[in-house]
Parts: sequence; structure tokens; C-alpha cells
Amino acid sequence: MRFDRRRASYLLGRVAAKHAISRLEEGVGMDAIFIDSGIFQFPVVKSKLLSNVQVSITHCDDLGLALAFPEDHPLAVDIEKIDVAQAEAFESQLTAGELRLIAHTEPDSLIGCVTVWTIKEALSKVLKTGFMIDFKVLEIQSLEKSGHCYTSEFIHCAQYKAISCRHGDYICSIVLPKQTSCDLNDFWLAFKEVAGMPSAPSE
Repeated sequence: MRFDRRRASYLLGRVAAKHAISRLEEGVGMDAIFIDSGIFQFPVVKSKLLSNVQVSITHCDDLGLALAFPEDHPLAVDIEKIDVAQAEAFESQLTAGELRLIAHTEPDSLIGCVTVWTIKEALSKVLKTGFMIDFKVLEIQSLEKSGHCYTSEFIHCAQYKAISCRHGDYICSIVLPKQTSCDLNDFWLAFKEVAGMPSAPSE
């Protein structure tokens, strides 16, 4: 990796992943965990002390978050900054149906577009394809808002649902199996903590 910022973000994600796994599997030290990359660049957990544990990693600016989970209950996470400079790019990747959902649900179209973008990126991580998949496959079917949080479901991946929250200048989304529930309180507290921190100035 040639660029310092890219190196820093890569390492930040790996450190966050090791912390998350250590919280999930008490007694397993961070030095016993290696985070490798799969063929499509998704993270793969390797450790002689662990089996069937995986992790989802996300980073934005100087923030890094990770979710560790048993392999038989997939989860994925994505975080993005609400940035007006990116508004056109986010909006251009959404379908007409998604834009109608945003107009009906969220008065601030930028917040709505960033929210849907994070939802779709998190789904692409659950599917382990990243954005090497037709965006139409990731299309959301619903978007409901309660305070600073949103819930949504998918047209083509009906087995999954998404939970999204906004804090400060950031939106974070988690995708999980539709018919299950997880105790995500610790994760959302961590998100609010890191999202409330001032970012380091850009170089």
C-alpha cells in the first residue's frame, strides 16, 4: 500500500477486528488472531484458538469499527460520513424506487442517500461480493425511520434486514438475518463514541 492514509485505514480496521473478536471470545488475546483477506477482499479470521468465528470491518476517515460473530449467524457493518461533496455520487447509485423511499421517509435527502448506501454496502459484505455485484440485487424494499434510526428490508435478499443509526456526521448500518435478533447495544455505544470524536485534520 503506497499511501499512508490507506495503510492507516487498513491497520485501523484490523485492530478494530481483533478487539471485536477478543470481546466475543474471552481469553483469546489479540496476538493470537490474524485477519487475512479472502479472494474478494472480505476479512477472514485465522487463529489456532478459534473456529467458525468471522468479522466484518468498516472504516471512514479516522474511524474504524468491527463486528465479530459466529460463522453460522452472518452480520456485516458499514459506516459513511454525511458529506455534501459525495452527494451526487451516492445518489447516482440508487434506484428510482429507493429515491422514492427516501423522499417519503427522510426530509434530508443527503442523509437518506448515505443511509441507503451504507445499507447496500453492508449487504454486499454479508454476501461476500463487495460491490462486484449488480447494484439492483442489493435494492432495498422498505425504509422506516424512528428518531435517528432506520430499519429496512430488501427486494431480492428477503432473508436479511438492516438497522441503521445516525450520530453526528456519520451513519452506520448493520445487516443481519431477518428472523433473528442480536444484542447490539455495546456496538451502538461504540459507534456513538467513535462518531463523536473529532476527526484528525486531513493532510
